[in-house]
Amino acid sequence: MVQRSAGTYVAVGGLLLFGTITSLLAKIVYELDGPDRSGVTKLFRKPWMMTTIMFIGMSFCIPIGYIEEFWQRRKQLKENDGAHAPLLNGTMEEEKCTKSRYQFLLLAIPTVFDLIATVLMNIGLLSVTASVYQMMRGAEMLFAALFAVLFLHRHLNKYHLLGILCCVIGIALVGMSSLLGGEGSAQVEVSPSKMLLGMGLIVASQAVQAAQITFEDYFMADLAIEPLQIVGWEGIFGTFFMVAILLPIVSVTPGEDGSGFHENTLETLHMIFNSGPLLAVIIVDMVALLMYNFSGMCVTGGLGAVFRTVLETMRTLFVWLVDLLLFYTPLGLGKLGESWTAWSFMQAAGFLVLVTGTLVYGKGDKMEAKAEGLLGEGEERLFAPVATADPGQAQPAAVPGAHRRSSVGTAPIAMRATPGSLKSTMNMMSFSSSYRARSVPGHGHARDASLDA
Repeated sequence: MVQRSAGTYVAVGGLLLFGTITSLLAKIVYELDGPDRSGVTKLFRKPWMMTTIMFIGMSFCIPIGYIEEFWQRRKQLKENDGAHAPLLNGTMEEEKCTKSRYQFLLLAIPTVFDLIATVLMNIGLLSVTASVYQMMRGAEMLFAALFAVLFLHRHLNKYHLLGILCCVIGIALVGMSSLLGGEGSAQVEVSPSKMLLGMGLIVASQAVQAAQITFEDYFMADLAIEPLQIVGWEGIFGTFFMVAILLPIVSVTPGEDGSGFHENTLETLHMIFNSGPLLAVIIVDMVALLMYNFSGMCVTGGLGAVFRTVLETMRTLFVWLVDLLLFYTPLGLGKLGESWTAWSFMQAAGFLVLVTGTLVYGKGDKMEAKAEGLLGEGEERLFAPVATADPGQAQPAAVPGAHRRSSVGTAPIAMRATPGSLKSTMNMMSFSSSYRARSVPGHGHARDASLDA
């Protein structure tokens, strides 16, 4: 049994706190206002800039990732007392060689998937509440399962199918409650058509993220790069793509500013630096994103991916509860949060069905893993945290399945438990569906890399 340290439980609190903050601020920032260049005060409805800010926040993981790698290597040297220093040094050099320029450049491809998905989500969030946004993202499981069957030749069992059915019903209930309730923003009246479009964009974004999962599992399962470094490099690539390409393009596209299809970048920057609340929210959002990434890695390593699933579900619930609190108390300043409508009971029912679907699908994963002989006593081989030489301290790449690889201290990118998913786009379906690509055509051998949607 892996012992728990106080730091692990601090990480649990950090995951819930910072995860809830990032989800709430993603919507709150759209409800704040600032002066444009003509002096007119307007709402900050800038999804493209918020996508850029997300990638900037991700890039801050780079130094933490390299510091973490340095301490892990130093710890290995101390544990060996220098007895095998030449061998260790040779191993280190060999590992450094594996982190070639090609591998880091390869991260630009999943970054493109991530960028598209995040832009779609941020535009969709303009027209729905934070709780609906968070729950609708459960659709990722549907598309990930579909792509796993089509491209990775995975077979779903009855628990998987039942979990998918629950997911469809839950998303339908949440979406219907939002349409009937008619609330998409505390500051702007959102028409049913725009609300439906927003939910459609969020669902479409989950299809893109599922495609990213499938791509990573097929092509990138053997990258020996620390999870936080992967998040950081994707942040750097994403920031470059946004600043050098996309922001200039959307600045000249036709349309109304703030609609999601046109965005004046110079005006956006003017609003940010001339509005104290806006600037403060954006800075807090970036810091919270960094802390969420780090807390998520520690929780997955110290307590396991299944426990992380429970926490992500709780995070979704907390987002809704805090949003209600903001609406009905002075904390929301009379312009933040969401109300409890006559149809909120339907949304609550949809949420419960979504949670049920997550648990049932997870049961299907366990049954499948057991049938394949991947589970040992207590299911620790796949679903438990990684044991380390220092009990209670998580490995950098402490993710389900990572300890079944030969690379010490590294993990494949093809897991939603790590790389790209250790950021604010995490949803309650994450970690619930461990896809194992078996005998993937073109790879020449069976692979058991976990691919958590």
